Amino acid sequence: MRGDLDETLARLARREEAQRRRGPLPDEPDEEAGRDRPADARAGHGAYRLRGGDRPEPRDPVEEVAEAVRRVVAEHPGLAVVVRVELGGQAYPLRVAWSGPEVTVGAAPAPAPPPAWPMSVKTVPAPGQDGLATDPAARLAEMIRRDPSLLDDTGPL
Repeated sequence: MRGDLDETLARLARREEAQRRRGPLPDEPDEEAGRDRPADARAGHGAYRLRGGDRPEPRDPVEEVAEAVRRVVAEHPGLAVVVRVELGGQAYPLRVAWSGPEVTVGAAPAPAPPPAWPMSVKTVPAPGQDGLATDPAARLAEMIRRDPSLLDDTGPL
């Protein structure tokens, strides 16, 4: 019988120590005046189940990603980021960039569709048929692109 009593007293002492360490529940008064944290500071992951409280408010993961990227962009003036967040088979393209003195988050422009394949034979002008006849600089650049040997040094003239 003495062993049972000692065991019960030890269990009560451990329980009191655990209660002292965990602090008061959110609806209990704080008996220790010198606490640094609020009563709900321990209401983290999984704590709501242990205390019988309500589930935390569901947060939108797309908004969380946008906010995290916005904070990073805000630290680097002039930075712009385009992110594609996928959730449940749905894609959310976001553009986070500086707009004047503040950082804005908005929808990213849709990318241009790729060209149709096979490409037409007439996409590149045939030799001798230069479609850039109006701009001499463009004509020279096209000639050099077709024949890079034009840039070779041929010696003194």
